[in-house]
Amino acid sequence: MAENMSMTNAQYDSMLETLARLIEAAAKTPEESAQIVRDAKTTGK
Repeated sequence: MAENMSMTNAQYDSMLETLARLIEAAAKTPEESAQIVRDAKTTGK
């Protein structure tokens, strides 16, 4: 049985802010930014 993996708007906003801060701190190029986002995905792994 599949587990409900929904998020509230507040949780989603928090996750996006965390990801944005990680990108600001770590990425030096657009390619690095894209890789950080891809690495943060939880589906398709």
